[in-house]
Amino acid sequence: MSDDMQFGEVEESQPQQNLRPDRNRHFAVVAYGQPVERDLPIFVDLDVLLDMEAHAASDKTVELGGVMLGGHYEDAEGQPFVVISDSLRAEHYESTKGSFKFTHDTWEKISRQRDEFPAEMQMAGWYHTHPDWGVFLSGMDMFICDNFFNKPLDVAYVIDPCRLDRAFFMWTGKPKERIRRTGGFFVTASRFRQAELEQTVQALEGKQAMPSYTPGSAGSPNIYVQSPPPPPKPAWEGMAMMGMLALQFCLLSLIAWKLLATPDGGDSAVAKLSLEKELAARAEAEQLAHQSQRDLLVMDRVLQEVKGTDRGLVEHYREEMNKRKDLELALRNSQAVQEHKFAEFEASLKKLERSNLDQAAVIETWEAKNEKLHAENTKLADDLKLRDGQIAALEKQLQPAADEVSTSPFAWPPNGRTWWYLGGGIIVLAAFGFAGYWFRNQAHAPVDESLVESPPSAVDSPATETASPEKNSGKNVG
Repeated sequence: MSDDMQFGEVEESQPQQNLRPDRNRHFAVVAYGQPVERDLPIFVDLDVLLDMEAHAASDKTVELGGVMLGGHYEDAEGQPFVVISDSLRAEHYESTKGSFKFTHDTWEKISRQRDEFPAEMQMAGWYHTHPDWGVFLSGMDMFICDNFFNKPLDVAYVIDPCRLDRAFFMWTGKPKERIRRTGGFFVTASRFRQAELEQTVQALEGKQAMPSYTPGSAGSPNIYVQSPPPPPKPAWEGMAMMGMLALQFCLLSLIAWKLLATPDGGDSAVAKLSLEKELAARAEAEQLAHQSQRDLLVMDRVLQEVKGTDRGLVEHYREEMNKRKDLELALRNSQAVQEHKFAEFEASLKKLERSNLDQAAVIETWEAKNEKLHAENTKLADDLKLRDGQIAALEKQLQPAADEVSTSPFAWPPNGRTWWYLGGGIIVLAAFGFAGYWFRNQAHAPVDESLVESPPSAVDSPATETASPEKNSGKNVG
């Protein structure tokens, strides 16, 4: 038994913090099996679980499968848990009694259906059936888990609809035991469906009959009506049934004795002959079965005694042959996977070639634009050189006038000669100003007459003459 699923890359996201359903008052939670503390807590919606069970029971001749949608979360203490909120059945698949293959069309259909759900509804795992094979993960199942569902919180759900067994498988993160079966899981529903939830879990555990389930259309809810349990059967009913069976056995024994005791001939002889042939055929079949078992035991004993082999070698040989068949089937499935991967690689290569052609066209366009810009730049550079030549010619024409202006003492901005003229003028003006100031101060200064000895002159005569009368008058008065 092996599975071959082909999926694309699944985007990985970190677990978000959320409230566990068993701590949420909105949900009713019932455990299936015996989940242990080291198990990853897995919470499966009741309707999703019933849909997967109905899918598994719809065809027990081949393997079926699909994907589970939900989320990976952490509680307030940082402990991880998984919630399964929906499931998508695989369509357009290829399957046999011992293999299941998701084709490219199957995966495209699942991807389109997944896009119709909210973003938080991610792929949390996958499920498939093992009709009458038991619940385990084969080598090809591990290949699927390793390559397509390898996130630490991804889970796998296996259902055996013939043996009425089911289980989840989780990653352990240990190299010796990379993945293992959980002891159980939790089934959730609305708190108003507590009785229905308990009844369904008991039915899955084989404690009572399984309630009927019909998947709703367009997401419509299914209403279950729980009838009261039937009254207990009276004790005498079983004894009466045993008595009736004993009476029927006695009647059949009497009829058979009559047929065998009747002389040969007629219908009784034909019936006797037919009965004898049937008994002989059954005896021969039983004898062949016993003979085959004895041959196996004898061969096993002979090999053990003669060659020193271990006990049970023949049975081990048969098991190895069965494993070889499984490996051959897994090899064929692996080749199919490789062919599909090669086809995807060729498609990607063609897409890349088309992209390269598009890029080449874009590059050619930009190169043409670059050449055009280069031509324009060359033309502008030539124009710039021409303008530079014209400017140089104009500068040469204006140079004599500039020289004349520069030699003038009154040119502006001032040159060296202008500064000399300006400085000399300032010095002359300062000298004239200082001289005028000095002469003015000398004209207004007071004169000390005692220090001035002026000779007598005609000018001083009147004064002398004026003093004489005084002297004379004094003399006269005396």
